[in-house]
Amino acid sequence: MDPVRYIVELFAQFVRLKNPKAFGRRAEGLAAEYLRLKGYRILERNWRTRFGEIDLVAQKGDTLVFVEVKARRGREKGLPEEAITEAKKAKLLTLARAYLSSYQGRTEKVRFDVVAFDLSGRKPSIRHLKGVIEDG
Repeated sequence: MDPVRYIVELFAQFVRLKNPKAFGRRAEGLAAEYLRLKGYRILERNWRTRFGEIDLVAQKGDTLVFVEVKARRGREKGLPEEAITEAKKAKLLTLARAYLSSYQGRTEKVRFDVVAFDLSGRKPSIRHLKGVIEDG
């Protein structure tokens, strides 16, 4: 089965979760599974500092990927990826720098991705947006 379809079907089963934190945790877990199916190695989940949290840190080849996971049940607040504001981008850059300052592995490149779960339509969808934040 196609990995995207598999993850979307799993997520659709949990759309009725009433607790927003449980809904978000489930989205993060499914995003990690989706990335694994796409060949990524998950290094961290919910990596925290006093400055905030990075949802997922993954690696694929020589690229270290910081991943923000967003999920929406409806369009009242826009598309999931539209929640990545300039302030959120700046915060993610700060968090990534903190992570990299203590990172012991080797990496050639760093990238910021968003995995967006959209349950607003008749058919749930998942979008993996690569390179959504640039430092500079």
